[in-house]
Amino acid sequence: MSRRFSVGLVLLLAIAPASVRAQEPPERFLSPNTQVYIKWDGVAAHAGAYKKSPLGAVMAGPTGDSIRALIAKGPKLLGANLLAEPLLEGRSPTELKAVHEDLKNAEKLLDLLLDQGIVVAAEVKEPSATLGGLTKVLGGLLNGEAPGSSNFLPDVRAYAIVPDAGPRADAIFSALQLLMHKQSIYPVPLPAAKARGFSIASADKNNPMHVGWWLEGKHFIYYVGTAEIEAAMKGLRDNASRGGILNNPLYRRCQKSGELESVARGYVDSAAIIQLAVRLAGPFLPDLAPKLNAIGIGNLQSIVFTSGFDGKESRAVYEFDLPGQRQGLAKIIKAKPIALADLPPLPPDVSRFSMLRIDPSGAYDAGLVGVEMLAAGDQFGVEDKAKTPAEAARLRREFIDRELTKFLGFDVRKDLLPNLGDKIAIFQSPSEGVSVFGTVVCISVKDGPKVEVALDRFQRGLQTLASNPLKVRRKLLGGVEIHEIYSRGFGVLTPTYAIVGDWLVIAGAPQPVQGFVLRHQGKLAKWSPDADTAARLANMPSDAIGLQYCNPKSTVQNLCCIGPLVLSALTRFINNRNDGEFDPVDVGLIPNGHELSKHLFPNLTYTRDDGKTVRIEVNESFSLPLEFIGFEPFAAALSGIFGF
Repeated sequence: MSRRFSVGLVLLLAIAPASVRAQEPPERFLSPNTQVYIKWDGVAAHAGAYKKSPLGAVMAGPTGDSIRALIAKGPKLLGANLLAEPLLEGRSPTELKAVHEDLKNAEKLLDLLLDQGIVVAAEVKEPSATLGGLTKVLGGLLNGEAPGSSNFLPDVRAYAIVPDAGPRADAIFSALQLLMHKQSIYPVPLPAAKARGFSIASADKNNPMHVGWWLEGKHFIYYVGTAEIEAAMKGLRDNASRGGILNNPLYRRCQKSGELESVARGYVDSAAIIQLAVRLAGPFLPDLAPKLNAIGIGNLQSIVFTSGFDGKESRAVYEFDLPGQRQGLAKIIKAKPIALADLPPLPPDVSRFSMLRIDPSGAYDAGLVGVEMLAAGDQFGVEDKAKTPAEAARLRREFIDRELTKFLGFDVRKDLLPNLGDKIAIFQSPSEGVSVFGTVVCISVKDGPKVEVALDRFQRGLQTLASNPLKVRRKLLGGVEIHEIYSRGFGVLTPTYAIVGDWLVIAGAPQPVQGFVLRHQGKLAKWSPDADTAARLANMPSDAIGLQYCNPKSTVQNLCCIGPLVLSALTRFINNRNDGEFDPVDVGLIPNGHELSKHLFPNLTYTRDDGKTVRIEVNESFSLPLEFIGFEPFAAALSGIFGF
């Protein structure tokens, strides 16, 4: 390419109209210093990969039909509300026609997002003094008016962008129009010379936030921030002239997907956010920086992730950059590999478990930091001796440590921590407890008798200090002493623990501990992976320091069982308070548990740590929020709330 041609091309791009430039990728409109960036490509760009995945199989079956039926109900329910009320209020036919047209367009919103995906980004900058702003402040002071808070606020700009929405953007405009109409908010059209779009004029003049949405070429932009709409629009176009985010090192890093077909990716520039927070809040919270360091996030440089598909597996990789000396929560994990042989004897029907290498002392220190921060408003009487905020925090933690020793009846650092191992395992089994209530915690021990002595001291101290009557029952099972603690204050739980071999086992009821003892002694069967899971576990990284296993079949089947009860109870709740037509919730939309779960296989997650970056690798079929905790009891409780 000749030099003259290169110069000509640059000039052509510089003078090209906005409609042409906007066909560039939306990332070019983002600031090079963007601190939060997330992009989901949508389904259309990866239709083949989605089709091969369990999610594709689920959506192709009866469950997919149910989900589509539920989605279709949304606009109809909204339309009935938005059309019926204006009709009863005698609104004009023109207004009703506009609402009806918006409803038709809004039905296409989901298809648009599935096709085009979405980008979410945000940047926060320090307040910048301008000549106009200073003049305004000085003029106000001369007139006896205090400067408004907006003069000292940081410059916050957050965007949601639907790439290449083009003429299909009517679906988004209509959906937002309906949402505003429902809230009795009336957006103001932007000047035609600026762009096709709207803004919301706040009734509160002291509200520093601005909200607007418009088409930037073919890209739909939704904006929330402290900068005025016109300034935000100009900022996006200035970013495009500088190349946008494309040369940001974190952006370029999150584009590297390795073996998987990436469908979503992003990053958080945590170092920039933390430094900004310290600069902005430092004058008001001088101990902020020491506290962030004590928590363990003071040296968190960045978080980078990518997720997508690798054959039938859904995969994701999360990287937490933590170079240098670690403190607080970052000290908990220990960079020492684990193996399947390190697992405790698990129930054969275990639904979820995790195991992680930990530093017991680091975990205890992190706990002290947490307690000290939760008690930030309390004075312990040791703060006056400190010369700096960091020293005050240290003295407070030392005070908490001493008080804890008095409460427990033993010194945790001397009597317990040296006798604990570096492995912690947590598991649940449907036959040994109802989800979260059946959670079992296992901590490896180096010297069981010494740990037993420390816990006996704690037990006696607890009996002395407890406000409710407390009784401890000791029972022998196969030569192992099991401690059951009863109290009115524990509700439905009966805390139970025992030292079993090289493990301290703790549960909310005696039965899981009994099962652990019997499996350890070979009197009950132990969990072993099926052939497919074993083959996948054979690929576990040799340097993995953590392993997590979740069988989504258990969760999905439980929810499919509980779901009809919840919806039936909801129907009763609604109809008992409604004298109108009986309109029951369609319980049949909940799929059959076996049909839904037949596509699923266990989710495996590995944790790795090279001393600079903590890397979490997820390999799964399907996951639900809070899946590892197990939230079936909360769904059951919901049915009780609605009168089941």
